[in-house]
Amino acid sequence: MAKTVTTASSVLNEKDRVVATVDLKRVPRGTTGKVIMVSGLNWIRYWVLFDNGERIGTLHRDKLATLDEWENKASNGTAKKAVAAVAAEGGGSAAAAETIGGVPVHLLEKSRLARERWAAKKG
Repeated sequence: MAKTVTTASSVLNEKDRVVATVDLKRVPRGTTGKVIMVSGLNWIRYWVLFDNGERIGTLHRDKLATLDEWENKASNGTAKKAVAAVAAEGGGSAAAAETIGGVPVHLLEKSRLARERWAAKKG
């Protein structure tokens, strides 16, 4: 069995903001959250409190992405291609299928604006 090597840059810290990269139980793909605990030495797992109120533990790093990683993936066109594919399969328009990771784009935009307001107050 191959040994997994964890680099310092791939390790998340407590209070890091993350995004679920896959559908989890009661947490859809694309849901943001905050790392509340890191456990393990060379088999690191994370406990995350998601913004929808769910708290899930023992998550591997491949199930989580930082906000920058998530935005980079979306900006590469992956999300836009997925939206177009869903619209083509359903026979609807791309505007009707405007979701990223199962989350409606208008809610993501609302969340982004709220984060900006919060950062402005804090800074």
